[in-house]
Amino acid sequence: MQSKFVWLTVLTLTLFGAGCAWFSRNPSIVPAGPRPADFTGASPAEAAKKVNFVPGSQIEIRQTYLGVGAKLDDKQAGDNKEGVRIVTLERFAPMVYANLSWKLSRRVEGSASTTEMQTVKGKMTGIELKQNHQLYLPGYWPSEALNVSNLSAIWLSEDVYNALSKNKLAGINFGILDTSLYGALNTSKVFSEAIKSLQDQVGQAELKEDLDVTRAEETFSDWTLNINGQDVKVQVIKAKSWFGEIVVLNNPQNPLILKMTFDPAIPDAASKIKNYDLLKTLLGYEVTRLDNVQ
Repeated sequence: MQSKFVWLTVLTLTLFGAGCAWFSRNPSIVPAGPRPADFTGASPAEAAKKVNFVPGSQIEIRQTYLGVGAKLDDKQAGDNKEGVRIVTLERFAPMVYANLSWKLSRRVEGSASTTEMQTVKGKMTGIELKQNHQLYLPGYWPSEALNVSNLSAIWLSEDVYNALSKNKLAGINFGILDTSLYGALNTSKVFSEAIKSLQDQVGQAELKEDLDVTRAEETFSDWTLNINGQDVKVQVIKAKSWFGEIVVLNNPQNPLILKMTFDPAIPDAASKIKNYDLLKTLLGYEVTRLDNVQ
């Protein structure tokens, strides 16, 4: 019952303040000329570097329940895209900027005990991929058009990628406590209580250490990702800060954050942070599929 309550609350927060529309996913259209990338026989390192985004490339993102479950949900869902945030790249200039649009559909109870599909849509332009150190987690994305030139969203910037891949150390602001990103979430009591409780813990922890310091594991890891309909092993960088762990595609031109797990480094966090399960589920996400990669 606890997990059901958390999911329902997260769904409500995800749709906060959004308009309503029918949602349909446009199938990827392969243009004449460039063809979808073929990963047959590629090593994980080679496969990671072959992930090339073009206008029309899509990223499917699922929120995780307590840090797990996205891949299993993806397999069980089949063609059902309810609850999947589908991100479409409008423009992508490696190590410079990205523009994207996204849609997220949820089935909610309507009138006369029937259900109807509600959809949130958003757009981001000017995502800064050169030197920015602050992320913008999907759980915070509002249903409006934004210019986010001071954020790197779900990528590492070139500066951060170089530091993390070469020196195994970088400063990354996960953006979790940036009040300017909360939008309509500020009107949610359960979210506000959770954030206030987290801020109290952060206030104590930052007296002892820099919470943005992010350390990568010494060796790369392999990660399974569905790309163009094919399960592919890609090479990734796993790194941790005080706030949690990220898994990053090891590709200097496309260091996409494939997974974010909110896991603050305090003993017994669940008892010290109010509505911890909800916050962990709202902030955690995993990229399960990439389409139209060339």
